Amino acid sequence: MLLGGAGLVVCITFVWFSAPDLALTQLLVEVVTTVLLVLGLRWLPKRMDQPGATGVEVVTISRRLRDLAIAITAGLGMAALAFAVMTRTPPELLAQHFLARAYTEGGGTNVVNVILVDFRAFDTLGEIFVLGAVALTVFALLRRFRPAPDSLDVPEQQRDQSAWDEARPDRREGDTVADWLLVPSVLTRLLFPVICILAVHLLLRGHDQPGGGFAAGLAASIAIILQYMIGGAAWTEERLRVLPLRWMGAGLLLAGGVGLASIFFGMPFLTTYFAYAELPWIGRVPTASALIFDIGVFALVVGATVLMLIALAHQSVRGHRAERRAETAPRALVPGED
Repeated sequence: MLLGGAGLVVCITFVWFSAPDLALTQLLVEVVTTVLLVLGLRWLPKRMDQPGATGVEVVTISRRLRDLAIAITAGLGMAALAFAVMTRTPPELLAQHFLARAYTEGGGTNVVNVILVDFRAFDTLGEIFVLGAVALTVFALLRRFRPAPDSLDVPEQQRDQSAWDEARPDRREGDTVADWLLVPSVLTRLLFPVICILAVHLLLRGHDQPGGGFAAGLAASIAIILQYMIGGAAWTEERLRVLPLRWMGAGLLLAGGVGLASIFFGMPFLTTYFAYAELPWIGRVPTASALIFDIGVFALVVGATVLMLIALAHQSVRGHRAERRAETAPRALVPGED
């Protein structure tokens, strides 16, 4: 939560310095990463002090003081470095170069997006490759991961609700949770197509206005994450098949294919093309090959985020299976018991 708060402060800083594109991306990143981190923390082993152990409190205090000292040192060091960079004026700013050539050579008025998909598109291509590799690594590690035994128990609040439902003849287990989450679940499912339309809007306007493939991919991922949070993994996957590996593969093929296409026209790798097209009943519309590259970024971000979400969400399914196996397993007889 503190990391998310720090990210929101960075987002406000971007707004303060008139960088809405960066602020939008930062806000979406904080939403997705906070949810995924909380889901991951859910399955970590609980910290419990053993009764009768000596020196546990001393060790805990010393470790916390050590971590506090490291955090303060690192924070002050990064603050001093950022202050030195922002207060030092270089002899020639690269910003003027990009501002002067963003529209004439890249065909877009959103300089940030033009830098990502045109001037430094090779860096962006490498970054989405890294994002895909990270998602595959997380999925591979969590595929064989089994939650700690002390984290398999149903939360205490849910146990109390289930006990209350079972004690009443006119209710079934889970009715209380369904009643409490009825309004949020309805709103979340109604908002799913709205958020998807917003993602498409951010994708198509990113070359000239705040948005782009990365922000659009995060927005679409948030729509899917909300369905998992409200409906659960089983309910969501019965009604929504995302197939994240195909999304990731399609994104890499689109992004790499745009770069290879320029070679067939005798241009360097990842050279983009910009022109205006006359469409019937619409008129003159700007078209850029960088949009296809941005669509590839969008597809890979959606696939990578959903793949990590599925790897984390399926731990709850495994936890319930382990709990049911423990309940149905035959109990060993105690000596002297019939």
